[in-house]
Amino acid sequence: MKKIVIGIVVVFVLCVVAILFIGRTFYPDNIAKTAEDGGKKGLKTRVYKADSVTVAKAVKELVPTLSTYGGSWKIVDKSDGDEVKAFKIEVPVIIFTDDLEVKIAIKTDGEVKVNVRSASRVGKSDFGENARHIRKFLSALDKKMKAETSL
Repeated sequence: MKKIVIGIVVVFVLCVVAILFIGRTFYPDNIAKTAEDGGKKGLKTRVYKADSVTVAKAVKELVPTLSTYGGSWKIVDKSDGDEVKAFKIEVPVIIFTDDLEVKIAIKTDGEVKVNVRSASRVGKSDFGENARHIRKFLSALDKKMKAETSL
């Protein structure tokens, strides 16, 4: 019986070490953000032909409809500046919470630029979860803005 318990403990420890090794090797950070060129994670900054008020309204309507692992996303802070509108959003991930920031900046020619950043509150690796948050958000925002501008 003692050998079985020791064997189970050894297998469990090896599994934990393997998971941590894989996480640090293939997902070395716990932050993802958009960039003009898409960056190494392929997350491109979005530019919409709309005013910042329309995009901010779309974000406010969109966030409560998104969920991760059964938990709904929620806006926890919002700032309305003249040039930049920003939202801080909490994204539940099983027992943890990730933070998503959306910045809406006015460009020239009636365009608005949207940058998104997602970061884990704990841990050194996110197994790609923050990039998935951004892709999910941007995909939904793209659909919403396409519907808004086609009216």
